[in-house]
Amino acid sequence: MKRFILSFTLCIIGVAAFAQKYIPVIKVGTVFNYSAYLKNTGQNAELNLTINSISDPIKMQWNVPGYGSGIFEMPARALESGKKTVLSPPEPDGVTKMSNDETLMVLSKSLYNDAVKNKAFELNGLKFNVITDTAVYKINNKQTDIIHAVTADAKGQIWILNNPDYPVICQGKGITKGIDFYLTGLKE
Repeated sequence: MKRFILSFTLCIIGVAAFAQKYIPVIKVGTVFNYSAYLKNTGQNAELNLTINSISDPIKMQWNVPGYGSGIFEMPARALESGKKTVLSPPEPDGVTKMSNDETLMVLSKSLYNDAVKNKAFELNGLKFNVITDTAVYKINNKQTDIIHAVTADAKGQIWILNNPDYPVICQGKGITKGIDFYLTGLKE
């Protein structure tokens, strides 16, 4: 009987460990690699973002091979309660300062909470509803815990890392003007 209970307990622990999905830790030094599709030109571009500071303002070094590099500064307030996410080509060698309601490649914590609690949120003036997605989403070849949401017409779709501290936008279709993007890799 004791063997059975021990075997059963170990089996449950093994299944629980196997069922857990990857949630990367976002911190200073984290590097995000994105691929972006520029609708107006029909071209693809790489975007690399490195978190340099998580204090106020949050600073991210960006690099687009063949175009340039610079810094994005996002107010900590935007990460808390921003209602917009922006992605547009910045000027190389400069500092692009974002407003208090604009985030970059991250959903604000307020909108994340709406997604989790209400299964709905509004971003960039678009209303999204969280859906059950049975597809496997991987980051660094690891099955990742993702929230998937779509607009009523399904033209806008967003995949968000299920991380309340830093809900990274892993993929976006139709959520920013003229640019669709997806996360191709991440270095913690």
